[in-house]
Amino acid sequence: MKCAYVYLEAPASLVEEFPLPSPVTRWTFPASAVISLPMLFSKAGLSQSLVETLLAPKHLVKDGPNVHVMPPLNEVEAMSAESRAIIYAELAKYPENEYYADPVLIIGASIDEWYKGSKLRMEIVNKIKQMSYMRGEAVAFSDISVLLNYAQSDSEARAIFKACTRTRNLMIRLILDKTANAEEILKYWSFGPGIRRKDLEPLVRSVIELDGEDELGLVHVLPALPRKLLYTYPGLDMAKHGMLPDCHWTSLNFFNFEPHEYLLDARLATSQVLEQFVPVDPPYQFADVLFFLDNNTGDAFHSCVHLADNIVYTKNGRNVLSPWVIMKLDDVKKIYLYKGNGRVQGFRRKDIAAEKKASQEAP
Repeated sequence: MKCAYVYLEAPASLVEEFPLPSPVTRWTFPASAVISLPMLFSKAGLSQSLVETLLAPKHLVKDGPNVHVMPPLNEVEAMSAESRAIIYAELAKYPENEYYADPVLIIGASIDEWYKGSKLRMEIVNKIKQMSYMRGEAVAFSDISVLLNYAQSDSEARAIFKACTRTRNLMIRLILDKTANAEEILKYWSFGPGIRRKDLEPLVRSVIELDGEDELGLVHVLPALPRKLLYTYPGLDMAKHGMLPDCHWTSLNFFNFEPHEYLLDARLATSQVLEQFVPVDPPYQFADVLFFLDNNTGDAFHSCVHLADNIVYTKNGRNVLSPWVIMKLDDVKKIYLYKGNGRVQGFRRKDIAAEKKASQEAP
């Protein structure tokens, strides 16, 4: 396989549907946590004078069951990466802190490389570098509100927000030169309901025989639904069922020509896995579903579909700003296993497992 990285950003038409965040930084905690804030800020290495400033009435606002800390702009910019990592990990526990719970994650590339093709001014890119921090093995950035203070126009503010939806994805091409083994290729990629060898064989063999062309886009050997969704963002119309598609909907609909919307329900999705799948160990095969399981509860907090060579098809988040993409499994692990309390378990459809077993036993 031949791999190349491309960067996707949510389309402007989609970004315009979202209100821009306030340029005022706000950290939200439960009111009951106020008593522990001095310890948190001190643990993060903030000076005593800054801790006193943050807890003063001017910067600490009570709002029903919550309190909001409004740190001064210059102090937010001056924080060390270590301080951010500690404070932002605590903020991530509370859903009100959207960009701390779900930060921009920069994986496998420098910040300069990540934003090289974007329209951000170098001043903005430098601010991202200044305020980034580590979340596990990934570089994280949460201070979108700070960046908006440096926007020179409404259009630039939108461009900054759009750039913060940026993701790195793999474009895969199969190498089908004269030395390629057509039988082995077809044997690997033609398993699964709705995938018939007779549909793939003419295309694979024609590319192998073609002079001057020895590559085939991976998308051409995928089932209909992932072929349709890959590298796209959910439309707002997909929320008509009450929820947007998530990772489990994506994984369990892999072979379905039309998506089964009942898989939006976590309970029913779990039931399908228990009834129709069997656990498998590496090496994983095409279409194995990889579940990221909590070590303590056994609950699945993410899933993706293995394609080949530890490359997976995934949707990282139940929101319209999260596209369907192809990534390396190791990079997906950096997103979801950073807390060190999870593991990956493969599952294979029972019908595929039986089909593979029969093919292996055939004379």
